[in-house]
Amino acid sequence: MTVRSGEQVARADNLVIEFSGPEGTSRVVDDISFVLRRGETLGVVGESGSGKTMLSLALMALVPRPGQVRATRLELLGRDVSDLDESAWCGIRGREIGMVFQNPMTGFNPVRTIGRQLSQSLQRHQGIAFDDARERVIVALRDVGIPSPEQRFEAYPHEMSGGQLQRAMIALAMLNHPAVLLADEPTTALDATVQAQILELMRTRVENCGLILVTHDLGVAAQICDRVMVMRHGRVVEAGDCREVLRDPQHEYTRALLEAAPRFRAERLHAARARPHEPALLQGRGLRVSFPVGRRELHAVDEVDLDVWAGETVALVGESGSGKSSTALALMGVHTLRAGRLEFAGDDVTRVSGERQKRLRRDVQMVLQNPYGSLDPRWSVRRILMEPLNAHGVGTRSSREARVRELMRQVQLPEEALDRLPSQFSGGQRQRISIARALALSPRVLIADEPVSALDVSIQAQIIRLLMDIQAETGVAYLIISHDLALVHEIADRVVVLYLGRVVEQGSAAAVISAPQHPYTAALISAVPVVDDDGSRTRVVLGGDPPSAIDPPSGCPFHPRCPIAQSRCREERPPLRETAAGGKVACFYPGEVRVDLQFSRAAGQ
Repeated sequence: MTVRSGEQVARADNLVIEFSGPEGTSRVVDDISFVLRRGETLGVVGESGSGKTMLSLALMALVPRPGQVRATRLELLGRDVSDLDESAWCGIRGREIGMVFQNPMTGFNPVRTIGRQLSQSLQRHQGIAFDDARERVIVALRDVGIPSPEQRFEAYPHEMSGGQLQRAMIALAMLNHPAVLLADEPTTALDATVQAQILELMRTRVENCGLILVTHDLGVAAQICDRVMVMRHGRVVEAGDCREVLRDPQHEYTRALLEAAPRFRAERLHAARARPHEPALLQGRGLRVSFPVGRRELHAVDEVDLDVWAGETVALVGESGSGKSSTALALMGVHTLRAGRLEFAGDDVTRVSGERQKRLRRDVQMVLQNPYGSLDPRWSVRRILMEPLNAHGVGTRSSREARVRELMRQVQLPEEALDRLPSQFSGGQRQRISIARALALSPRVLIADEPVSALDVSIQAQIIRLLMDIQAETGVAYLIISHDLALVHEIADRVVVLYLGRVVEQGSAAAVISAPQHPYTAALISAVPVVDDDGSRTRVVLGGDPPSAIDPPSGCPFHPRCPIAQSRCREERPPLRETAAGGKVACFYPGEVRVDLQFSRAAGQ
């Protein structure tokens, strides 16, 4: 069927999804109606559990059993699809309606090549030979920006980055030119720069179909959506033109989501601290971490200098593969340093073992990124919090019990929850438990590796405020690993920007965010999807992926992706030099790439 511009491509009237169980019937989607037209992007926004993913699954007839779907009208391209059997749906999925799933790694079969999986869709729906399908798949992979598509055709999912896999997922969803494209949190697991690429790619592809974008982030919706439906507890609480809803939200829940959404705020959570005169509490000089890969070496951390003073917050930022986590694990003593010197409280702890290493682990603790995978599912919260106290022989049994209760108070969880298992908590509550465990030994430095990236934006705001309150109460220093520059601006005193294992810029958070000197920093800032964006600000969208740390480019490692690279950049590696604002930058042309930031003072302004 030929789809005309502005034609209605999907419609649902009074859509209801229910699940029946021993405790009765639960309605996860409650009386939702909408119309989607070609060339239009409809954003479905809400927190986890709001029903937005179930809504998208209903449009694909993929609601798991024992779920029941009812609607007075459910149409695709004017055709009633409410009573079709599975055989009929197999001819519709992938042809008339495509879907981009949240996690691209689990969206592909791990034992089949990317090319074979995409070709199968064309062969099934178009009835063409494999050789013809292969040529069309290569063209599709090239269209979504995947380099060397002929080689990637033969690649397995684990051989591609998250951004490349998501591009391949978009290519798969669009192969048969569907009239409707569903995208369920398509950028949640991606770096901000890759997220910007994917959103731009989806924005250009929507001209030929109608797009339903499921997201918990109103900043993402603001980038590409024409209309938006805000969902809570299975119901639509607000709907309308996206810009009008963001400019003047009518429902208190929408206002709460807006307040929690990423933005560069004029009022930070706390004022930046002046650097103290005493030496840094944690100090690294010339840190190098490498791993053997065959006969070669992957330089994950390359000559990094890092200081963390008592009571301050330092942010370590960069894309995946930039060396952030490897640097943190080196500071923890988990990764062995190939070169460099590490000091804690004036003592050389570069290579410690036994009791000295145990003492360092007590003073420097870590909160991991994934709250679902960092807690033993078989242990109660009480046992999880007791473990570090028992391992270090802290106090008596009664004092340890008192400490566990105090930790629950600090992270604002009820004492009655101590005997529950992690599975009985939400993601935000699990991250609070992870923070409590890291605080059990009263560390002087807490390293937090992407502590909120796996959480809804409203829960993110709660966790960040909790961390700030704990710091004010205890004086602990934070090293926050993040790719979110809006978050970093709000909470950090200083910022260290890594690219391919090296420091490319560092300085105060206020100076680095408001006037970035390195083009990579400018690109990271530009990539943050903010609700205040009216489409007029200058955007720096990086192309491609970072080069391999096994075979880095000559000269400046950023030059293959840099918008202002010149011949000198390809031949010489720029040293770190002082900036006028007191920071440092490794660039021959500092400050040449500018971003237009509009600092907001309140949600919805």
